[in-house]
Parts: sequence; C-alpha cells; structure tokens
Amino acid sequence: MTTSGLLPDFIVVGAMRAGTTTLYHHLSNHTAIGMSRMKETDFFIPKMNYPLGLDWYRNQFDSGFAVHGEVSPNYAMCHLWQGVPARIRETLPEVKIIFLARDPVDRFISHYLHAWHVGHTKVLPEALLASKNGQNMLQTSRYTVQIEAYLQHFPPEQILILDFDELRTDPQATMDRMTNFLDLDQQSVLPVATRNETASTARMPGFAQRLWRSRGVRRFDRFISRDMRNKARRVLSMGPRRADPEFGEDLRATIAARLAQDAEAFRELSKQHFPNWKI
Repeated sequence: MTTSGLLPDFIVVGAMRAGTTTLYHHLSNHTAIGMSRMKETDFFIPKMNYPLGLDWYRNQFDSGFAVHGEVSPNYAMCHLWQGVPARIRETLPEVKIIFLARDPVDRFISHYLHAWHVGHTKVLPEALLASKNGQNMLQTSRYTVQIEAYLQHFPPEQILILDFDELRTDPQATMDRMTNFLDLDQQSVLPVATRNETASTARMPGFAQRLWRSRGVRRFDRFISRDMRNKARRVLSMGPRRADPEFGEDLRATIAARLAQDAEAFRELSKQHFPNWKI
C-alpha cells in the first residue's frame, strides 16, 4: 500500500455519531498505524479545510508508520458537502474507505442532541422533521445513499462497512476486520474509554467547540499535539450538563418509518444483518 508522501492509505468517512472517535483511538493504538493529528481533518470539503492546501494535509501525518489514516464523518454527508468522494478519488485513487453503521434512528437522535448542545440548532424535537436540520439528519442516516456516492468513484473492494454494535461489544473483532482490510498484522486491542459521548458535549461550551473547528485555529494545528487536545477537551467538559430535549415514542416511530426503506436497502448492499437495529 503506497501513497505519495505522507498522505492517508485509508479514510474513515463516517457515519457521524456512530463510534468514529472510539475507532480513531483504537486505530491510534496500533503500532503500525499513524493517525492524523486532528481526528477530523475535513480536508476534502472546500468550505472547511480544503483551502488550507495539500501541504497542510500532509502535515497531519507523522512518519514512521506502515500506513496512515484519518477519520472525518462529514465525508459521509454527500448531500450536504457535494463532490467529496470525487475529490478523494482524484487525490488518493488507491485509498481504502471505511464506514461505521449505527442503528439509523439512534444515530439520528444522537446527531440532533450533539447539534443541540453545540449550538448548531435550536429546533425543538416536535418541529425537527419539518426543518432543514432534520432533513439533513435523515439524509445522513440514509447509509445506502451515502455509500452509493462512494461506489460511483471506488470499487467495492476498496470499501469496508463496520457495525457500530460490534465495535461497542467486541472491539477486537472489529479491529481484526480492519487490520485484515489494511493488510496489517492483528494486535490485541487496548482498553479505550467511551469517547465523544453526548454527556461530554453537553458540558462543553458550544462556542469553544465551534472555535476549535474554525479554519483560523486549524492553521496552527501542527503546533498542537494530540495530548494537548485531549487535555483541553477534559478541561472544557467540566461544566454542568445541559438537559437533553425529549423525544417521544411517536416521533421515534415516524423517524423509523422514514428511514426503513434505506435501512433495508443498506442491509442488502452491505450483505450484513445488523441484528440490533430496531428498524
């Protein structure tokens, strides 16, 4: 597996709120894998960090590893950030694509709660499905739509689909699938604390999260170590937890009905059963 310089050999493209942060840390613990300094580089999105240039992207990866990778869940919002799979293909034609799939309704609700606490939406649950935010969250949970956007540019053998529930209950099995896919030796999985929980987000000031993701701050990324990032997040997450908006069972059922057709198609496309899904 080769690339030109320090560019990724694989990209975890999503799904958002489906365990990508936990997977990032498991991958970081593998001695042959060099993960990007910033978990979500969002490099292939022009309105985010693409204008920072390829040198900025290369500087995300340290030498001394057999393979390199990154995790950017925004890459699996092809309805919102158009052209990402084509842009990745143009820059990294041999790159391998990994996608984590979570129960689509649970992912939708987790996406909403995250957006609520960060301050990206103030739409109440009862008005959510009629809003642009709600439509975006539905489309992000339509995994077939997202994967088909990649299949237009990458052959199926370059795409691996993983189950969030397996990552949660049997991380060793998930990592063994990953290392086999990447042609690496298997290693024992080290314990990793649950990451990116809604509880942590609910304690962190929204303005701090938005500032951290801004292009201006990211220009100085090469000077900020991963350890510094983790310490900053712990400090900023020490405030009181804000309350979650409540989802009624009727709303959950409506969301499930709108996602059921895509969930069935995704099972067929992935050839996986996802037995713990409620739709």
